Amino acid sequence: MAAVDANLIPSPPTAGAVHDAQSFAAVAITLNIIAFFVFAGRIYTRCYPVFRLSIDDYVIAVAYILVLVDSVLLLNTVPFVFGSDPSKVTLADVQDSFRYATISEPIWAWAMCAIKVSVALMLLRLETGINMRRFLWANIAIQITLGIYNMIMQLIQCVPLAGAWDLLGTLNAKCWSADMIRTNLICVSSINIASDFLFALLPINFLRKVQRPLRERAIIGCLMALGTFAGVASIIKVNFGANFGRTSDSTREGINIGMWSSVEELCGIIAACVPCLRSPFQRALKYFGLVSTHKTTYAHTYGQMHDRPSKLRSTTRKSSAGGVAIQMKSMRSVNADAQSEENILPSDQAKDGEIWCTTEVTMEEEESKTPRMGSSRHGRGRAAWNDEEAGPLPAR
Repeated sequence: MAAVDANLIPSPPTAGAVHDAQSFAAVAITLNIIAFFVFAGRIYTRCYPVFRLSIDDYVIAVAYILVLVDSVLLLNTVPFVFGSDPSKVTLADVQDSFRYATISEPIWAWAMCAIKVSVALMLLRLETGINMRRFLWANIAIQITLGIYNMIMQLIQCVPLAGAWDLLGTLNAKCWSADMIRTNLICVSSINIASDFLFALLPINFLRKVQRPLRERAIIGCLMALGTFAGVASIIKVNFGANFGRTSDSTREGINIGMWSSVEELCGIIAACVPCLRSPFQRALKYFGLVSTHKTTYAHTYGQMHDRPSKLRSTTRKSSAGGVAIQMKSMRSVNADAQSEENILPSDQAKDGEIWCTTEVTMEEEESKTPRMGSSRHGRGRAAWNDEEAGPLPAR
């Protein structure tokens, strides 16, 4: 019996499949462009002006390469979007699409694993709590295990693997049923959904420790929580996966699952790179007026030199009540820019919310051979509390 040539069998996609393929191509290309600039920005800021690349940066670089390769493979599953006539699609073209989709699946699994491991490693650089560090290491182990499982399951769904795209049935391959594929997809996606939201929301915990205005922390938190879009994409993919094999349009099913898989990984890598672009985003937010550009100075309140280059002027207030004190010290000269040093320290000698200015003073003691009782000039320490009377403070 002569072999059937798949190139001679027309297999045009349905109108719905063409529409979904066009949407997939537009979304994937747009997100890839955004991911490129965000990733490049992260690497640039970590290399310039000081080289500060660490393990999480190298892992995210591996993840980006995997995402890029996976995107190219998935876009090759819809060649009729890029100029060819959908009505001329043959069964051989459909087999090629299934082959690209099958090869992309283990690459997608490791891309998602690398993205989440990179986020966990970045948080490990910032977190000092032993319990949180153990939690992050446990999640890294879970992601690596899930990546290995995904790769193995994708490779053994058909034995030999070429049976996954053998639509003519010329190979004597043993493949999973549609129910098995659907069940595996739902189970894996459920774990991915949980981890997507977990890694998207974990960085927000660190914003509570950042001394920034509430509005700025809210904006930065929203940027860092972009990973929730990866979770949403995974939820949508589960919905399509639950209906896999239950419709008559298998091409459209594959396109939708591939599209949301691509959206999930691209949103994940964008969200993983955004926290490292704090300075560029801060400048952009200031440019659009979303955050304040006013810089507070304590020069007039805490001291400024006017009469002599080496003289320091300061104002001192004291309190004996218990609470929390904000301790500030400032020095300014006519030949230098204002500098401010602020320390937020706990103290038992200040009221809540009260501002203390601590001034260094010089104590001088004069001894007298014939001390007199009640004298204010002999036998006592004299403090240079008055700015007009105090001389230059000794250099520290």
